[in-house]
Amino acid sequence: MSKLILTRFLYIYDEVCISLLTSLLKKQSLDECYFWTSELYFSGLDKECWEFIWFVYYDFYYIDNPYFGDYISKKYSKYDFKSVITVIKNMFKLKSSPHIFITRQYNINIKDITHIFRGRKPSWLIKYPTKYHGLLRFIDKKLYHFAVSSLPETISDELFEVIQTYFNIPNDKFVHITKHINSNDYDNSYHKLWSVICLFIFNPLFYTSKKKLQCACNENEYNELLKHHNDSIPVSPKYNHSQIHKTLEYKRKYYIHSLCSSFTLLRDTSRDIYTELLYHWEYHAYSTPIWFERFNKYKTIANYESKRIEFMDDDELEEFYSLYGYEPDEQSKETQNKGLLLSDNNSWKKWYDNVFQESPLFIFNNDFKFSY
Repeated sequence: MSKLILTRFLYIYDEVCISLLTSLLKKQSLDECYFWTSELYFSGLDKECWEFIWFVYYDFYYIDNPYFGDYISKKYSKYDFKSVITVIKNMFKLKSSPHIFITRQYNINIKDITHIFRGRKPSWLIKYPTKYHGLLRFIDKKLYHFAVSSLPETISDELFEVIQTYFNIPNDKFVHITKHINSNDYDNSYHKLWSVICLFIFNPLFYTSKKKLQCACNENEYNELLKHHNDSIPVSPKYNHSQIHKTLEYKRKYYIHSLCSSFTLLRDTSRDIYTELLYHWEYHAYSTPIWFERFNKYKTIANYESKRIEFMDDDELEEFYSLYGYEPDEQSKETQNKGLLLSDNNSWKKWYDNVFQESPLFIFNNDFKFSY
């Protein structure tokens, strides 16, 4: 998404995703992972939630857990909230690797192939089609950021044969591993292809490992998440009705992760993010499914110049705010900062070192930021 949009409790969409990613990889709080997942799913972003799960799986978990994709597919076929959080619960305990992510970041943001091979080509290349020689030589020389940038534009059966031959993968194991590339569960063939290549590079004996047992999401966890989403705000003893203006105070459980600023963010396009989120929140929430449904119960028009949602009827306006008047500008600093506060000028390295202990396959410039 390129437009600033807000979730059910008025967090910025991409920062929810990166906070979920960071929480998963750091493995410090499963409850926090559940919260960010719920923030996506209950905002009506169920499609985006599943896409995010597949994306994160192939970027960080595939090398050490190549058969976990079968489990995700099984849960994806059910396509309900319990299946989503069950997948998250299991991902939380899996081993992760940064290699696919780092090399893809180079390919997405830089892509320059600056290395030139000199002298005669090695004789082992003769049995492979010429168009794949660059890819195979970069893999052989462990220049993986150049290898991913050398992938051909067309993914063919011939390429799969080359990869299988080069890595000497048994046919039955190769067929099982590559079946997900042709699956419609996650439609990013290049991401999946590079993930398979990285599996063969960094975990060549993957087929000797035992499949891991998966754990289910229990009813208490599931019901608690539903309760947090559905429960009304406590009734005011003075006015004897729910204090809608306190919704964010009660419902925002966690701060957006401070290291989100190691990534290029939607907020970066805004001159004054505080004004946008505190005084134009309706406009930025309008296109999120849960808020779109709420607004469209009434006669409204989105004014793109003033960044306001205009009501055609004053009574309808009053009714809407009696139900959804979250008043972010009237919240305490603590509540506001849960959706606003980030550490400034974080480099890519600060996020990376906060999550991983091993050295990255490529060192970016200090001012580089990840894309996600």
